[in-house]
Amino acid sequence: TQRPAFEDVSFELWPREILGITGQLGCGRTELAKALFGIGKTQGRIEMDGGEVSIRSVQDAHRLGIGYVPEDRLSEGLFLERSLTDNITVADVDGLAQGILLSAEKLTRTAAGWLSELDIAAESPQIPAKNLSGGNQQRVVLAKWLQTKPRLLILNCPTVGVDVGSKSQIHEEVKKLARSGIGIIVISDDIGEILTLC
Repeated sequence: TQRPAFEDVSFELWPREILGITGQLGCGRTELAKALFGIGKTQGRIEMDGGEVSIRSVQDAHRLGIGYVPEDRLSEGLFLERSLTDNITVADVDGLAQGILLSAEKLTRTAAGWLSELDIAAESPQIPAKNLSGGNQQRVVLAKWLQTKPRLLILNCPTVGVDVGSKSQIHEEVKKLARSGIGIIVISDDIGEILTLC
């Protein structure tokens, strides 16, 4: 519960499952997504692996293996002026560090790997995120969280503002991620998208 946004929401999510949550704008769906990612005060219980967990911050969610792809990638998901390398590796700096040092070569190699894996059309990992199309930007945000090896991925309107081809590619990638063992929550006002993925 997070009044007045939502109240008495209850569900279970299993590995390899895609759970859909839908509703009109203002129904509390985005607040629910953010609450699961440690943004905003909530009441109630969240359990993982059969035990209660406390998610009071984004850091708590990150530590538990939860990733969040926001609805508004431009203001919440990307550093538009920064390189694709910076955007893809920012959430996993600790995992990519060698002691107290970061290797620019390793960061670039990691980003290049995700560009290839998610079929992100970019000339180089060093170009700024603002130079990409909407669909490619969305895949960069997805890559950022996949780099952290999440157990749970929350996708809030994952294909908003992308073209039909990118939408289909993102749907296939989401299904592939679920098959790999990740539990996925998809939040969308697009009923067709929910029916396609869940």
